[in-house]
Amino acid sequence: MLRKYILYPAFTLAFCGCNLFNGKCTYELRSLDAAGQFNQNAAAFATAQVTLSEQRGSIQGQSIAWLVTSDALKGHVTSASIKDSSNPSQVLLNLPIASADRPEISQGAASSNMGANLAGFHDILAAGRGIVELQTDNPSQPTVTVLVTPTSVGDWVRPYCS
Repeated sequence: MLRKYILYPAFTLAFCGCNLFNGKCTYELRSLDAAGQFNQNAAAFATAQVTLSEQRGSIQGQSIAWLVTSDALKGHVTSASIKDSSNPSQVLLNLPIASADRPEISQGAASSNMGANLAGFHDILAAGRGIVELQTDNPSQPTVTVLVTPTSVGDWVRPYCS
């Protein structure tokens, strides 16, 4: 009888969809997409898209990818950064400016595994406080701020658990 109480749970764990023993059910994932645009004369002047992914548990890490575009500002942006609108004096992440032969202002990715400090980004973006700030060489418009609001916010999921 004792054998049944030991073997049945062990058998269930070994063959269940949770993949507990092969390490697939030991972490969680969540993601967030955000986008925004700065309008001028009733038309999109600058746009920004941001995607954030996070992992916690046995696999730790955060990664972010972005795309910033503006035909009118191409060649005039001197710096780009992601900030929290509640504290715009603090740069959360500097974004590299694309070379002149590229159509975008900035495009790239960063991760905590490569040294980027992305702590708190999810909360800032999910709350609709994320901004992409562009500094330009145009004296009449030295700063362009694009508010990025969440378009998709995923909660924590365990991808290989059933």
